[in-house]
Amino acid sequence: MKKKHIRLALPPLAGLTEHSEVSYVVVDRDGGVLRSGTLPLAELGVERASGPVWVILAPGDAVAASVQLPPLTGRQLEAAVANSVEPMTLSEVADLCIGFGPRSPDGKVPVAWAGRRAIASLWQRLGQMGLDVGGIVPHELVIPQDDPHPTHILRLPVGPRWLGPLPSWSLARDDVRPAAQLRHWRKPLLWLVAAAVLWGVGLQIHAWQLKQETRALRTQIDRSVRQAFPNIPVIIDPVRQAQQQRDSLRLAQGVARDDDFIPMAAAAARVMPFTDKQVRAMLFEDGQLTLTLAEGFEAPANAAAMQQAASVESLLIEKDAVSSQVWHVRRADSVLNGERKP
Repeated sequence: MKKKHIRLALPPLAGLTEHSEVSYVVVDRDGGVLRSGTLPLAELGVERASGPVWVILAPGDAVAASVQLPPLTGRQLEAAVANSVEPMTLSEVADLCIGFGPRSPDGKVPVAWAGRRAIASLWQRLGQMGLDVGGIVPHELVIPQDDPHPTHILRLPVGPRWLGPLPSWSLARDDVRPAAQLRHWRKPLLWLVAAAVLWGVGLQIHAWQLKQETRALRTQIDRSVRQAFPNIPVIIDPVRQAQQQRDSLRLAQGVARDDDFIPMAAAAARVMPFTDKQVRAMLFEDGQLTLTLAEGFEAPANAAAMQQAASVESLLIEKDAVSSQVWHVRRADSVLNGERKP
């Protein structure tokens, strides 16, 4: 056991009183002896700060054995252990405190049992002294297996019989834990329940606040949509209805015509590729795009090919009558409709 603890060697439980002398050893983390001594049972509480207490029962107060069991878990294992112990004792199984350890690879399970009332009474008495019982183990499970006097009680001075490894299990089972020990946890449990209740109340308050904020936001959105689109008779889904109204406006008003600036400029660039990086000024007015090219730049002589390409784009391209660097671009259909005045 890799932590500081106390080992008590009890006299037989049948004669145990408050005045019974009990030998004890305080063991450090490394298994060394810090101190040892003998005190009446009633005075052992002075060692309560030394760590958990492992109670070593006197020879004969508990029985240790091993049973062969299949690989079981949970309640099935508990029942199998009880059924295996029943033929080995004259007592009723219900009157026993039965402890058992892990199953070995060969199927053997270490078990021990003692009187339930005796173990419960002992645990309660030690708890009233303020001792923290970490385990209650039979004498046979602590002393070395080759001990020459296995039926002799542990006595001082401390020797190898005291310092053997402790088992990972014991007779200190929850079903015999004194009520006083259970009450020891009542206050922390109450605090835990109170914290859970407060947490739940906090969640409810937070949810209510979020609901109020959502309602206020919804009201604000509805108001904004009504102001932006007063023609909507009933607001049901404000975001979706606003998107639909926006899309309708875009379809009705936002589609670019061929004689707008961007479509006309893109078409002119396709028809007049020679203007790339040569345009110094651009003017769009009354459906006509006027391009001023760089000074001294001469356009290609093949005007027929350019006009043919312009007709494909429904464009009319003319060089300015005054300046050879200025070109005028219009949609051909606007000329045919009489929009351009000579």
